[in-house]
Amino acid sequence: MKKIILIFTGLLFCAEIVFSQGFYNKNRNRNLILSAGTGTTHYYGDLAKPGDHSNINANFAIGARYNFYRWFSVGSEFRWFMLHGNDKTDPVKEIRNLSFQSHNFELSAVVHASLLEEDRRFYMRPFANPYIYGGVGLVNYNPTAKLPGDDKRYNLRKLNTSGENYSAFTASFPVGGGVKFRINPFFNIAIDGGYRFLLSDHLDDVSSGIYPEPTSFSNEKARLLSDRTWETLPSGTPTWAEQGKEFRGDPTDKDGYFILNIKVEYYFTELGKSNTFRKQLKGGKTKRLKPPKRRTNKQINRRRF
Repeated sequence: MKKIILIFTGLLFCAEIVFSQGFYNKNRNRNLILSAGTGTTHYYGDLAKPGDHSNINANFAIGARYNFYRWFSVGSEFRWFMLHGNDKTDPVKEIRNLSFQSHNFELSAVVHASLLEEDRRFYMRPFANPYIYGGVGLVNYNPTAKLPGDDKRYNLRKLNTSGENYSAFTASFPVGGGVKFRINPFFNIAIDGGYRFLLSDHLDDVSSGIYPEPTSFSNEKARLLSDRTWETLPSGTPTWAEQGKEFRGDPTDKDGYFILNIKVEYYFTELGKSNTFRKQLKGGKTKRLKPPKRRTNKQINRRRF
């Protein structure tokens, strides 16, 4: 980890030297920002105890953002993240004994609004600038679970353990904010957090309060994973599904998750703002500079006398 920090610091130092020596033209602005970051993901749903922070997992993201105005920019991010939840963390739901784990992907498009005005030149931006964002995204999720004594993870959606057919994709609505810090002319360090509101309640495979009829399963693994009270109830006691209890989930409360990230932003290049492009928009024509005419020997001698 120390080597990574030293290498990263060295790269930033080199970028600072390049800038100070005029490696690039200061008259050229940079409005395309590339980013990469990592952080934590906190799951909220039927298998999460309120106030419990044991279900925190990792996420990694890459993205790009385009500054089209001094306060506003649009961006897109692609993210991999993990989620998990377990009834065993909540004494009230422990007897239900459901659990899940999933590897997920998110593609989002958001609009950023900065609190402070960005200068016309990217290297003159504020040292610290708070911002908020909101947008829309698409999430791919596949909740899985294990059975006792079996290391294999079973895809709960494909086994239809909830008794409801649902898609592996859902729409998300990211909303959040953060602060970006200028550490040199080319780089920002940004810290942000945001919640994802989902249209689906099946992120954890738990939604309907009704257990599927045990005899409706043709797959024995699916039946065992659908109602796991057989693991917590005394031997010989009918399971909740067999008793007809309606306590499998809460369909009125949608699932969601919270992202907390730290990321590096790099001001990469300029898009769509060349002088030629602006003149073409105004209907003008670009002019090529003509080379200076050479003077004859006769003209040179006249200047001498």
